[in-house]
Amino acid sequence: MKKFLFALGSIGLTLVGLLIAILTTSGLHMFFGLFLDPLPMVDLQAADWAGRSNIMESYMAANPFAIYSMLIAHGLGAALAVFFYTKVIKVPSWSTQTRRKPFNGAIVLLALWLWGDVQNDFYDVPVGVLWTAVDVFTTTALAALAFAIAGGLRKHAGTESVTSEDGVYRG
Repeated sequence: MKKFLFALGSIGLTLVGLLIAILTTSGLHMFFGLFLDPLPMVDLQAADWAGRSNIMESYMAANPFAIYSMLIAHGLGAALAVFFYTKVIKVPSWSTQTRRKPFNGAIVLLALWLWGDVQNDFYDVPVGVLWTAVDVFTTTALAALAFAIAGGLRKHAGTESVTSEDGVYRG
């Protein structure tokens, strides 16, 4: 029962983390939007993919800070979500008896965020392969830094961790 409740809590924290990432990213996009020209969303929605790419090329040429604001917003959204998840999650003692670590939730949270990020960067607002790769790298690096700052490395590497096959509980 404890494992089920832990899994349920981990799923709930992942969903709350996604909500934090969405709100943070949306808020930062709105804030940076005060300093940029409005994104031509009507034109983007009406155009095909090639047209979207052309629209974004001309928009980024007119607003060079737009791409950097995107990197900041996406990276900080994921970082705050991973930071929250890592700070709040409780590491049960039984986690060291199986080879699964509770930080898998932070990895799932980051993976879900990166999936949406890549979808957005390639299809909805195509910024190109290079900027998408930079976005994914920046988001991953900031999330890893947030995990470390939140104490994730210390929290998940206790003295009771399994180091050999003999220490694995087989039931």
